[in-house]
Amino acid sequence: VSLISLSIDGRDLEEGTDYVLAPGTLTIKNSALKPGAVLETKVKIVPEDNTQLAGLYKSGSMYCSQCEATGFRRITYYPDRPDNMAVFESVRIEADEGAYPALLSNGNKISEGKAENGRHYSVWTDPFPKPSYLFCVVAGNLGSISDTYTTSSGREVV
Repeated sequence: VSLISLSIDGRDLEEGTDYVLAPGTLTIKNSALKPGAVLETKVKIVPEDNTQLAGLYKSGSMYCSQCEATGFRRITYYPDRPDNMAVFESVRIEADEGAYPALLSNGNKISEGKAENGRHYSVWTDPFPKPSYLFCVVAGNLGSISDTYTTSSGREVV
């Protein structure tokens, strides 16, 4: 995980003044925090190089996430304990539309559209607080198989 930017309530934080970054650890100083603040992290990760199958990784032709029990910390800096509940708002997934036609995450899709260079996106929000180990993202070419079954009473079930 490489930190690109960090902000609280839209104010960019400065390393050294507002936070300390060390290998595998991000510490935000108390002076930069206030109750109810919204923290935004922008990071760079390389899922194609993630061979631990935790966090966000590429499996065959799909991108998948596995955040239980501590995989979310491989996606971004986060205190991923089960007692730390958060609402995941505005989760934007963007990918090549031909290779990754399905873009899924937790909650409700609030927008989708076309992006540049044959890409598309979807934005998801989940209004229910949850621990990070329940966060999920999938991007790929998903298919479906449908069939019917006739019960012993003659009722057809799809």
